[in-house]
Amino acid sequence: MMTNKEISILLIICVFGFNQNSKTKMETRQKSEIQEIETALENYVLYWNNNDMDSWGTLFTDDVDYINRNGGWWKNNEDNIAGHKHIHKMLIETEQPGTFSLEVRKIELLKPDIAIVQALSEWLGFKSCDSSDKTETLKGILTCVFIKTDGKWLIKTLHNTLRE
Repeated sequence: MMTNKEISILLIICVFGFNQNSKTKMETRQKSEIQEIETALENYVLYWNNNDMDSWGTLFTDDVDYINRNGGWWKNNEDNIAGHKHIHKMLIETEQPGTFSLEVRKIELLKPDIAIVQALSEWLGFKSCDSSDKTETLKGILTCVFIKTDGKWLIKTLHNTLRE
């Protein structure tokens, strides 16, 4: 038979061991969730640079709110995809380079199925809209709300802002 002291020590070991194990599992799960979001953003860039707006559209919820850098606001994914197909038609016609990139600066899991993401964007060699041969680097900041739906991280809201 165990003494009260031995029982107390056993309880302490069980409680602290369990808490440490739970913390480790939670940290591992969070790292996995962050990697999934980073993969979605890598696909965002890949599809964008390949002018593949149908695949790009799979990264968003059906009821996405997408605010573009010029203040345009698409309030569902059907309009978001259609609007971006129109934009990409113009990008192809003006022979813009496929050099768009993102640098993720922050991913914060607010809940197990909701995350806020901030990323810096750059588009090297973007051709001027005037008739000159001048190019520039377009720089922006994306702020996204991701939600996990049916096991997949999707963009629910995205706001794209130009930066200097």
